[in-house]
Amino acid sequence: MKFLGLLVLLILNSLVLTPNALALQPIIVSYAVQPVSHFNQQLRVAQAQHQPWADDPNKISNRYAGDKFTLVSTQANKDSILTYQVSEFSKQHPQMLLIISLKQDAKLWQVSSAQLAWKCSDGKHFGTDRCNIAEHEASTAP
Repeated sequence: MKFLGLLVLLILNSLVLTPNALALQPIIVSYAVQPVSHFNQQLRVAQAQHQPWADDPNKISNRYAGDKFTLVSTQANKDSILTYQVSEFSKQHPQMLLIISLKQDAKLWQVSSAQLAWKCSDGKHFGTDRCNIAEHEASTAP
């Protein structure tokens, strides 16, 4: 039993100490639902025009997220994919996490949902807590 406890402790420490592990296994306590219907309309037009990005779920996720986000993880299921996009860390804004769920129907992808959460500079988790931007700027100053 002690061995199991030590193993769990070692795994938790590696998740806390490794920044990339946190990006791959974020702790999310709350999120804000983002609109997807307008994007899905644009996606259907792009699919009808056979635009290459409209057939690849990772490219669709990147297109929805925009240039300020980076795809850090993808989880595939039978006819759906879940992507995790993380924004750059900046002095002006908290780091954001965008979780996009895509589903495939009749060989065409669509965004079924998108959730946004962020992490304040002193935060340990992603959520929808209000961040004090003045504190955020002060804690990220060189």
